[in-house]
Amino acid sequence: MSLRVRLVLLILVVVALAAVTLSAVELETLVNLLTSDAIAYSRLTGQQVSALLLDHIQLYAESNPTPQSVEEIKALWSQIVSDDTQLHELLVKMASSGSLYDINVAGETGIILASSNDAAVQTSMRRYQNFEIWDKAPWYRRTLDLLTRRPDWEITVGLGIGDSDKSIFTIQVVTSSLFLRDALRPQIVWLAAVSGGAIGLSLLLTMLATTTALRPVKRIEDSIDRIAQGRVGIEKPDDGMAKEFRVVESKLNLLGQQYRGAREDATELRHNVDQLLERMASQLDVATRLAAISRLTGGVAHEIKNPLNAIGLRLELLKARLGEPDHELSGEIDILSKEVLRLDRVVKTFLDFSRPLDVHLQDIDLGLLAREVTEFVTPQARLAKIEVVFSAPSEPALIRGDSDLLKQAVLNLVTNAIDAMPRGGTLHVKVDSSGDKLTLEVSDTGSGIPRELRDKVFQLYFTTKTGGSGIGLAMTYRAVQLHNGTISFKSEAGAGTMFRLEFPANVRHA
Repeated sequence: MSLRVRLVLLILVVVALAAVTLSAVELETLVNLLTSDAIAYSRLTGQQVSALLLDHIQLYAESNPTPQSVEEIKALWSQIVSDDTQLHELLVKMASSGSLYDINVAGETGIILASSNDAAVQTSMRRYQNFEIWDKAPWYRRTLDLLTRRPDWEITVGLGIGDSDKSIFTIQVVTSSLFLRDALRPQIVWLAAVSGGAIGLSLLLTMLATTTALRPVKRIEDSIDRIAQGRVGIEKPDDGMAKEFRVVESKLNLLGQQYRGAREDATELRHNVDQLLERMASQLDVATRLAAISRLTGGVAHEIKNPLNAIGLRLELLKARLGEPDHELSGEIDILSKEVLRLDRVVKTFLDFSRPLDVHLQDIDLGLLAREVTEFVTPQARLAKIEVVFSAPSEPALIRGDSDLLKQAVLNLVTNAIDAMPRGGTLHVKVDSSGDKLTLEVSDTGSGIPRELRDKVFQLYFTTKTGGSGIGLAMTYRAVQLHNGTISFKSEAGAGTMFRLEFPANVRHA
């Protein structure tokens, strides 16, 4: 490397270090100022919302009976916050200023009662990184977060009763990094422009100065090189340094490719982690529902099982006292006995819903099973002015399954269809065979399922009926899955709903 190049590089490095140092100091000051202002504003907003909540609670509490206990105070406060539309408007106005993203007011259970975002109300409060803890990180880490990771932060303020340490409300003020980044970006561009201009000017001046000052030295250097190489009087430019720069550039490009690959891998890994967390959250939700089922089924079993046993015993006594009744009366008694046994199985299913179920598989004619269910509900349907239409193939539609589970699953669908037609209509129950698949369709001419509720119909305890349990479709879904089948539905507003069950046919016996 020639002396001229060394001097140019040395001066350039010094100027660049000075520019970078000054830019870093300026950037640190700017980042600290922006984050401290944002934290102060978020904290002040949380305190203002706390004071605002107290004012509104005191204002509306005067028109309500005086609570007699702490629990009544909590309930009254939660009701006031949930029903106060003016409070919602104020939260929206406060969240639309500064760097704020959302303002949420949650109760003791973590459910949001009031929010600047309508969609967040009555949902669990999402937690973000603590703004004040993030502010304690080094400034360069915070700068990288703002420019690359783009996080959101929260400041929380608790609101309790009197001097109680336990908060009734949690006020969450969410700050978005987008606003800080927008304020930081022009300053970074300006610093980069100043630093680049200083480096460029220093490079130009250094090259001019070294060219003038080192021209004689360069002549001597060239002469010595030619003499040492035996090329006296021949000037041949040496491009060795250019090759070295090309090698360095190639290595840097390779390193850049590796960095991009690592970044893509990290992004994919984060995506996989997010999916895993979603699945874990779904499984946790299922576990919570199963725990609720366990509590419910204990009471159901106690209240229903004993009367069912009594009914079964009375039917046996009645049959014994009648001696040999005529065929029609004996058939009715047998139907009642079967239904009592089936209801007893339903009670046991409640108990078994949260643990593996013992499925008794046998050859079943799906058409015959669906016909029995249809005939069973026909009197109820006629009272509701509903026409029942049943169709099935002439040949047996055989599957391997549990008769009681499948009968309960079909009965749940038929009962729901009847309930969906309070003013009468037509109930279609159709069994069909297609190759190695058997289908069962239950359709009605009711009002249909609203679009916003269609993703929830198979969720446990979800129901739109007054007094409904929300268990029927969940049990139907489970029964179909236990038989390696699938269940789907189509619904149109004002035109009704059609549920479709598909099962693998028992080809060996069909």
